[in-house]
Amino acid sequence: MRTPWMLLAAAPLLLRAQPSGQALYTAHCAVCHGAAAEGGSGPDLTSSRWHASVSDEELDRVVASGRSGTAMPGFAAQLDAGARKAIIAYLRGLGAQSLQPVNDTPAPPIDVPPRRLLDAARDNNNWLTYSRDYANQRYSPLRSIHKRNVQNLVPRWSFQTGTPDGLQSTPLLVDGVLFLSTSWNHVFAIDARTGAELWHYRRKLPATLKYCCGPVNRGVAVLHDTIYMATLDAHLVALDARTGRPRWDVEMGKVADNLSATAPPLAVGDKVIVGVAGGDFPSRCFIDAYDARTGRRLWRFYTIPAAGEPGAETWLGRSNETGGAATWTNGSYDPELNTVYWGVGNPYPDYDGDARRGDNLYSDSVVALDADTGKLKWHYQFTPFDVWDYDGVNEMVLVDVKHQGRWVKALVHADRNGHFYAIDRTRGKFLYARPFVRVTWARGFDANGRPIVNPAAMTSYEGAEVCPGAAGGKEWNPMAYSPLTRMVYVPVIENCAIFSNYGVEAKAKGLPPRPSGFRYLPGKAFGKAMAIHVDTGEIAWEMRTRTPMGAGMLATAGGLVFTGDAEGNFIAHDAENGTKLWSYQTGSGMRAGAITYELDGVQYVAIATGMAGAIGGYTGAGAPWMRNYRSGGTLYVFALFEPGASSAFHGGAVR
Repeated sequence: MRTPWMLLAAAPLLLRAQPSGQALYTAHCAVCHGAAAEGGSGPDLTSSRWHASVSDEELDRVVASGRSGTAMPGFAAQLDAGARKAIIAYLRGLGAQSLQPVNDTPAPPIDVPPRRLLDAARDNNNWLTYSRDYANQRYSPLRSIHKRNVQNLVPRWSFQTGTPDGLQSTPLLVDGVLFLSTSWNHVFAIDARTGAELWHYRRKLPATLKYCCGPVNRGVAVLHDTIYMATLDAHLVALDARTGRPRWDVEMGKVADNLSATAPPLAVGDKVIVGVAGGDFPSRCFIDAYDARTGRRLWRFYTIPAAGEPGAETWLGRSNETGGAATWTNGSYDPELNTVYWGVGNPYPDYDGDARRGDNLYSDSVVALDADTGKLKWHYQFTPFDVWDYDGVNEMVLVDVKHQGRWVKALVHADRNGHFYAIDRTRGKFLYARPFVRVTWARGFDANGRPIVNPAAMTSYEGAEVCPGAAGGKEWNPMAYSPLTRMVYVPVIENCAIFSNYGVEAKAKGLPPRPSGFRYLPGKAFGKAMAIHVDTGEIAWEMRTRTPMGAGMLATAGGLVFTGDAEGNFIAHDAENGTKLWSYQTGSGMRAGAITYELDGVQYVAIATGMAGAIGGYTGAGAPWMRNYRSGGTLYVFALFEPGASSAFHGGAVR
């Protein structure tokens, strides 16, 4: 009897010695799925919908064998059946305690193969890319809302994100679902027929980040059944479009190298192409392409040549190693030429050219890259040796122009340096450049399209007054093109600033410290909604706004141009002459661009509102009334008035 008694007495000790499900989870799973299984590089394991969709047997197989095509490994060698059972029981407990879905509206299947993206310009029912099509034209052939009835436009429903720090994203509309990203890397999937939240992804960001101009995100991309987002910690994340669960998560760059990412990716074929931010800090930036299915990097184009490469001689000493040249907005794509066009930002340091004498390639340029290999086909530099933070990242709109009596496959670009450009997109040949705001830094262009710089505009220890100021003549907010009017519609900023340089030369001379950077001329900034003839660059019309323009543009076949202002007004202009036909006060300023789509035979117009970002750098003392701007985070959806039509948008409250 003695031995059995001893075994029975020891049994509780043996049981206590076995690790708990929580301890096993922490040891083997938390590094990817988060300490509380809330999600990290791996998916959230607390979702009650996910728990309802998977059996214990299937979970055991995944834990033991992993999941092919993902980063999930198998743990059969480390965890026996009892240990796996303990982990599963722990996860089930977390699922039972988690927040339930806000409604039971099911998410529909999503499938956007490459052919649909190629045909996006002809798809009236959807808005499949950041600017609707690969050409970045932001033009819709929808015409149910037009000049004669736009005064009857009313809000049908709205969606509050509840996330801080504004809303700069342009949503996608895919098969009845709106995909909206927000600051701090949240993504919402919203049922466009009811306004109901279908899922909500929240990125778990590290405590240490390095970014300029707000923790913003400007949009996502879709390919097949996956949503792609670039993140503030310089990762690219792939999410299941039906559930929001991460499929893969790859590191593009390191926060320690001053990199982040805020731009919408560009899906081309089986690739996801994306840029990075970081040009306002010591960094070396790039454009990457990733395999859409696995996240494997396919190619990388550095925007600053390394030592020994062509273009490295345009940098002083080793300044190319930390010269910035970020790619923080979206690209465009010509399928016929298989060419990706991407804008490249300012060199670093922004205002101290003495530290980096030379043209500083490929900063402030458009680069044309082979979509398959990332190899450079050609480049054109808008602002060689930029000392005014003019960037060059603003979007490239692909359009054929009639130049000197012949049709040319071109791209047009409204640069922050105050000039509107047309470039032959087949070979990079300069066609024309016209100022669209007051410009004092340049006196014109030579025959090759190189700007003739005004020496008095160079930054100095004493300071130089220069137009445009650091906000530029146009910010990143996208313009639109209408093939009906052959005009480009541009959100314009008129501003001037004093640029000073207390940099390496001034310090070497022992000059007393003084401000280095820029300061706006007080109360002198304002904005314009502007139309430009695409064939000539001549201004067709302009409508002045009190505050610099900071929202994107949308052109439609209804003869309308939709935009918003920094003070909360969502506006429809007559595309022919700029007359304001309609407006609605949304309660917060706009930085995003509107979209339009047709659903169940009804045309809708949607705009994300929520002023935020680098407001000081965007308006500053030039528009001092913006110091106390109202932030927000709301998606508004408008349609023509119909009695009772809004009752369908119940947000999931009606079963």
